[in-house]
Amino acid sequence: MQKSIIGVLLALGLLVAMPAHADSDWRVKAGMLALEDDGSAATNVGIVYAWDFVGIIGAEFEANTSLADGEYGPVDYSVLQGGAYATLTTPGPIYFKAKAGLVYNDVEIGSGGDSSVGEAIGVGLGVFGFEFEYTRSTVDLGGTDLDVDYLSASFGF
Repeated sequence: MQKSIIGVLLALGLLVAMPAHADSDWRVKAGMLALEDDGSAATNVGIVYAWDFVGIIGAEFEANTSLADGEYGPVDYSVLQGGAYATLTTPGPIYFKAKAGLVYNDVEIGSGGDSSVGEAIGVGLGVFGFEFEYTRSTVDLGGTDLDVDYLSASFGF
């Protein structure tokens, strides 16, 4: 019992101490999110919290929502996303980034909708505080898997 308590306390201590030693930042994000074969993309905005743990290895957590609906066939759609990613980032003021993780896509399309959790991958380029990124995931919409593409720009603060 004592070993379990000590183990839990050590794990909590690491979780609290790790961000203190990691380089972290908040970013605001905006871009165009498109469902596969849609007529016009949705405009999404969101926020990202990024941690760089050791050198090039890090993590990102983000949430995005549609500011303006897209069109899928004759109906409008909007997408709410939440994601957690592992990242690899090159050092320097101009850098490249690759990320992979899980994303929750909640799609409202016409009078219906669906949500699912799936894998996501992305690549990005950072230039002096701005970051340009492409992320691809999928959503299960009524038994059909649709690609979700998100092309975005973000700024750190």
